[in-house]
Amino acid sequence: MPDVTFTTSGALNKSSLRQGNERLVLNAIRQHPTLSRADIARITGLSPSTVTFIMERLLRQTLVCEERVENHAQVGRRPTALRLRPEARVAVGVEFTLTHARTVLADWTGAVIKERSIPRSASHELFFDKIHDTIRALTRAKPETEVLGVGVALPGFSDRTTGKIIAAENFNWTGIEAGRLLQKDLPFPFFYENGAKLRALAETWFSPSEGKGLRDFVFVTMRGGLGTGIIINGQILQGAFSAAAEFGHTILYPEGRRCACGNTGCWEQYASDLAVARAYSERSRGRGASEVDAEGVVELARKGDRAAIDVLNETAGYVALGLVNVIMVFNPEAIVLGDYLAAGWDLMQERIWDVLRARVPAYYLAGVRIFPSEHAADSSLKGCVALVLSQYFKSFGDGNPATPGNSVIIH
Repeated sequence: MPDVTFTTSGALNKSSLRQGNERLVLNAIRQHPTLSRADIARITGLSPSTVTFIMERLLRQTLVCEERVENHAQVGRRPTALRLRPEARVAVGVEFTLTHARTVLADWTGAVIKERSIPRSASHELFFDKIHDTIRALTRAKPETEVLGVGVALPGFSDRTTGKIIAAENFNWTGIEAGRLLQKDLPFPFFYENGAKLRALAETWFSPSEGKGLRDFVFVTMRGGLGTGIIINGQILQGAFSAAAEFGHTILYPEGRRCACGNTGCWEQYASDLAVARAYSERSRGRGASEVDAEGVVELARKGDRAAIDVLNETAGYVALGLVNVIMVFNPEAIVLGDYLAAGWDLMQERIWDVLRARVPAYYLAGVRIFPSEHAADSSLKGCVALVLSQYFKSFGDGNPATPGNSVIIH
């Protein structure tokens, strides 16, 4: 049911109803490209005459286009297929890594139009100023009404309402007013979310195959640390203070390695990309290994590098121990892997499954799927774009985890 408003007398606000029905139709087209008008009436429950009226308005606004279906086998007039006009609306996505920020301009089908990389500065204020200027440059050629908003993947523990980074230990950021520095005088709405959660959102919003339709799953990201995005019954798990799902800081070994969070023995210290790079450097005793990142270790393993093979095998065991906890706590239908785990899944999966079978009861493990993300290095940015789109299409029955109001916040 679309969100609508009522006047003080209780009468339905026609403008809200009209917008709600338009978004309902647009969302049906977004989810099912090549629908006909008759299909839309059937899917949305709107009358054929109402669909026709809405479609004429959307065509005049150049938000959609119609194409004749070729090779139509039925007798009679060929039906027309409806598609969103990609360039009609755009969204901006921003993500942070330990060395730089990536900023993209994407159309509302998720296709990237432009991308910019901004090297990280010693001064966080200068760094965020540069990102702000990049957002302005990317959107300069677009009318304000065509920019749906800016989605930002924040690291660590952050305030999703204001965009304030409360603590991101691996970045050495504490109390950073990222939202204020990024938004400033820009006229578009900004939306903020933890990066790992956005990766989970991207998996449901844009994945054409394995991730599509998942309602209970966990996304594991291994970039600049270890994070998890958890979807429960189709909604992002947030927790009381929007900080749920920090599985990277659950404990594998109480007396283990010191973690940047201040604790010892965190899963992140044994299974993250940083842990893989460190382990390879230690095992190789230097020899330039300090310059090799986790993806580089995967590539070396494929070339037969003995140290790289041993590191991945050992790390796979640590990955599996953390996944045991994830499976026993959340009972997911699937676990989706990102970053070096996605790149090296074929090299590590046998060891991971061996540990899982040894430690998780067969009846509990049955049915759980584990597979690499289809979006690999771009999942966080795609999640940023999905965050913006989920606000535009929210509450219009699209079934995506960011749609319900408790999953994302507009300010």
